[in-house]
Amino acid sequence: MSNFNDNIDNSLTNLIINYLPQTMTEKELFSMFVTIGPVESCRVMKDNKTGYSYGFGFVNYSKEEDAAKAIQQLNGLQVQNKKLKVSYARPSGDDIKETNLYVTNLPRTITEDQLEHMFSPYGRIVQKNILKDKITGMPRGVAFVRYDKKDEAQNAIDGLNGTIPMGTTDPIMVKIAEEHGKQKAAYYAGWQAGFSQTIKHSYKQWVNSEGKNKKSKGAS
Repeated sequence: MSNFNDNIDNSLTNLIINYLPQTMTEKELFSMFVTIGPVESCRVMKDNKTGYSYGFGFVNYSKEEDAAKAIQQLNGLQVQNKKLKVSYARPSGDDIKETNLYVTNLPRTITEDQLEHMFSPYGRIVQKNILKDKITGMPRGVAFVRYDKKDEAQNAIDGLNGTIPMGTTDPIMVKIAEEHGKQKAAYYAGWQAGFSQTIKHSYKQWVNSEGKNKKSKGAS
C-alpha cells in the first residue's frame, strides 16, 4: 500500500489522517479511502523497531477533487474508539514550522465555535482540538490550535497570551506546542527519505543475492 511516487508533494492531493486506532493497518486505511477515488499511496506511521503505531498516517490521491471529497466525507468519522481527523498534509518549510499552539487555562465551558472566534482574527486556522475529560466529556481547559503559517501563530501568542476571556478570572497561556509539532514534522519528513532508503536497501539486497547465486552456479 505504501507506493511512492513523485506526486507525493502535491499538497492538494496528499492528506494526513490523525487519531487512527492503534490496531489499524495500512490495508484497512487504504480500503477506507479508496472508496472515494484512486489512491496513489497510503502509509500508517509506525516505529520501525517496535511496530508501534504513532496514530496517524498519509493518503495521497490521484486527483485533487477526491482528496477534497475525502475530507468532507471522512473527517470526523468514528472508527473504533477514535474520531478521525482528515486534513491536507502540508509540505515542509520554515513558514509552517511552529504553527501549532498549546493553550491552557481556557474556560471549562468553551466550545469549538468560541475557540474559533477567539483565535481566527489572527490567521487561518487549519486544525483545532479542545481536550476533554474521558469520563465526563467536559472540556479540560486545554486546546491545540494550528495555524497555516508561523507568523499567524506568533500574532495569536502576542495578542492572546495573558489575556482573560469573558466570564473567567484566570489569564490564558498561549505558547508554541514545540515537541508535539517537531515529532510529527520529523515523522513526515522522514517518511519520504526513509521509504526511499528502504527501496534502495531492498534493491541492494536483491543485487547481492543475484550475484551470490551466479557465483554459486559458476562454482558448480
